[in-house]
Amino acid sequence: MAYSNFYGWFYSVRQQAASGLASVWHFNPSRWYFLVILLLQIGAWLEALFIYHNLSGDLLVLHYNVDFGIDLVGDPRQIFLYPIIGLGILAFNTIVAAALYRQRDFRVFAHFLLAAALVSALFLNLVLLFIYLINFR
Repeated sequence: MAYSNFYGWFYSVRQQAASGLASVWHFNPSRWYFLVILLLQIGAWLEALFIYHNLSGDLLVLHYNVDFGIDLVGDPRQIFLYPIIGLGILAFNTIVAAALYRQRDFRVFAHFLLAAALVSALFLNLVLLFIYLINFR
């Protein structure tokens, strides 16, 4: 009996998640958000790969502060954390937007959440550009 209840609950949650994600996808502006974010994510991964492959040493400057100078140095593999964080932000905001698909103001929520993911992807690319400039210029 417990297995049947768990299966029913799992199936209903799966259906609601599919409905929420479908409603996010069928909202036309979200497709444009996803396209631009996808292009920015591809750019971020390419930037991270470029930095990783062109680094000659085994240390990478990950942060520079104008007041104190270099304040974060790490392993070159840590450069890949930045694009992973960008994917995490996109996934989290998409899941939240899908969870709010039954709300009356779903379109406004979707715009805010996906625009926040877009802005974070833009800043992510800027961060990787500055990391490149710190390490190679």
